[in-house]
Amino acid sequence: MALAQAMWAHGHTMQIEVPGNIQNQWRAGFFIRVIGRPNTTNWFHFAIPTPVIVNDNRLAIDSALIRFRSNSPRAKITNVHVFDGERRIAAHDGLNLAPSPWGMHRFAVPGRPEVLWGLGVTLGVSFTGATEAENTLEISAAGCDLMP
Repeated sequence: MALAQAMWAHGHTMQIEVPGNIQNQWRAGFFIRVIGRPNTTNWFHFAIPTPVIVNDNRLAIDSALIRFRSNSPRAKITNVHVFDGERRIAAHDGLNLAPSPWGMHRFAVPGRPEVLWGLGVTLGVSFTGATEAENTLEISAAGCDLMP
């Protein structure tokens, strides 16, 4: 089935749940660079622009997507959760994502539920490096694919 919409939020709009666990952050026109404090975890949140009804049809979510890179295997994404309003509609846990080149990663939303409120993509992250370079993530965008 063809996509109805693909909606994205730029990386520099990301919200950090626990700012005290961050050594440094830099928001630029092209991404957000985050340096985590050693041996910490955190949650990064993206509010995705959400058209819930298009041409009198309620849309359903197929997947969430993230475009990012890591400076080392010690700065990684460990969880990807997707929310429709206050309801979690997908949880991908136990991940170990730390790609060095820029890459897009797709995460299915089981059952393709109809979207009722507004979509959020939340990333669980882990920083276990000893240096700032080892604890650096760069995120350029997060998004969702919507079906008719």
